[in-house]
Amino acid sequence: MTDPLLITTLAVICGSVLNTVRGYVNSDGEPYSIKKFSGAIIVAVFAGLAVAQTLSIANLGITEMILIGLTIGFSVDYAVSKAKKELA
Repeated sequence: MTDPLLITTLAVICGSVLNTVRGYVNSDGEPYSIKKFSGAIIVAVFAGLAVAQTLSIANLGITEMILIGLTIGFSVDYAVSKAKKELA
């Protein structure tokens, strides 16, 4: 069986990347920023590790871990993006 920590962390990273792609698609012709992408990956790794530690205790299945990870990754990157815009 695969490691739940790895599965959840990868799912959180994928959710975060999906949010950066969503931001790029909704932008008005701005180029895709690798800086934003790398920042999203860094935040997602830390969030993914924290979430994976709690989900592994809950005895969830692989599908549930992936869905929760995708949702958390998307929402963490969205919250960080909004916070950066508010501070700027």
